[in-house]
Amino acid sequence: MRGQVLGIKFGGRHKKRSETMENIEIMLSLIGTIIGLVLTVLTFVVKSIRNAKVQKGLKQAIKISNAVLPFIREAEKFASYSGAEKKAYVMIKANQFAITNRIKFDANQVSDKIEELVALTRQVNFKPTAKEKAEIAKDIAAVTAEANSSQINAAIASTWL
Repeated sequence: MRGQVLGIKFGGRHKKRSETMENIEIMLSLIGTIIGLVLTVLTFVVKSIRNAKVQKGLKQAIKISNAVLPFIREAEKFASYSGAEKKAYVMIKANQFAITNRIKFDANQVSDKIEELVALTRQVNFKPTAKEKAEIAKDIAAVTAEANSSQINAAIASTWL
């Protein structure tokens, strides 16, 4: 039909009032649907962009964290330097790594990571003193005695049953 789009009649001199109202309702319905779709697409795009930025930041943080460990190992070889000097060395090396790889450098985050890794290496490489060894042996003996006592009690209880 000539002058008709999506069932909506355009043109014509003698339209009835009800046909005009139907056409307006259909157009408003289409406009509402289109606006809803546009808003949904915009929301999706904005969230995707934000997620991409967050993901990029996390990847960069992981990259710097992985690079820090070799710098810590290198700094630990400097026997005559203090812990603060070694940390400053590692921070400088991490900053250089970030600049080289075009990564945003967050000094607080890197400092926290260095502290975390150093604390972990201290726990792993723990060498107790003679006094600490004696305390550990005493604790082990107490736990062993307690375990033996509960096993004996369990054996006694099982013979009575």
